[in-house]
Amino acid sequence: MISSLQQQYIGFLNTPQLQLFAEDFPYSNFRLTEVLEKLPVDFIMPDSIRLGQRMEMFMQAALSSDRYQISSKNLQIITKKQTLGELDFILNDLVLKKIIHLEMVYKFYFYRPELSGSWIDKLIGPNAKDKLRFKLNKMSSHQFPILYRPETAIYLNNLNLKAEDLIQQISFKAQVYFPFNQKIYDSGISEDQIQGFYFKLEELEFFNKNDFTFYIPNKNDWVSSPIFKTTKTDNFSVFIKKISAVLEEQRSYMFWVFESDSKFKRHFATYW
Repeated sequence: MISSLQQQYIGFLNTPQLQLFAEDFPYSNFRLTEVLEKLPVDFIMPDSIRLGQRMEMFMQAALSSDRYQISSKNLQIITKKQTLGELDFILNDLVLKKIIHLEMVYKFYFYRPELSGSWIDKLIGPNAKDKLRFKLNKMSSHQFPILYRPETAIYLNNLNLKAEDLIQQISFKAQVYFPFNQKIYDSGISEDQIQGFYFKLEELEFFNKNDFTFYIPNKNDWVSSPIFKTTKTDNFSVFIKKISAVLEEQRSYMFWVFESDSKFKRHFATYW
């Protein structure tokens, strides 16, 4: 039987990238191809690390194929005991014969139609923080330019590299959720990016039907799909008590809705 860790890895691989264009973000999307679809036998996921760090571990596993050669991971640039920043990956694409400075991001976003601006300005994290526009601006103004700082040259020299030898790319995987009953076709976001909807507590009454059962996954499983044979689901009355208790902690949370033994949808319940 497939393990939950392997299921999370598959979910990571299958999560689409945000389609960012040059006018919004000056760095091109990294195309992850010819990857390992199964985690290596000796793969170990460290305990008690953040979800973003788990995704970095999955990216490292995906890049451990014949096509890529990883020169460094999480290369910290330190000067005078001060950390200026970190380069996520430096890797060699042996097919394209290019050396890549790769920054990676994995996020969950809510589409907030009441906000002004483009679709980028309307994507915010589930707890009403973590704006996409702010993230992109920070990466453009700070994260990527670190490569060209004089302090970084020493670290690159240890890898027999120069900054001008590298191209810079981004892997920005994201799950996007829309408000309940919101039309999605005119948002500017590709439909494959949209995973489900977010609901206020009172809106969850929509699911109070015999057709549905529910499961509240651990945060590490937010990236994955359920293992149907081992996922123990709840009826609506049990689910609504559990999700209400979670929302009282002032945090939005994912839940899965099952319509059959092989069909499910991801959604979020939100406290605000």
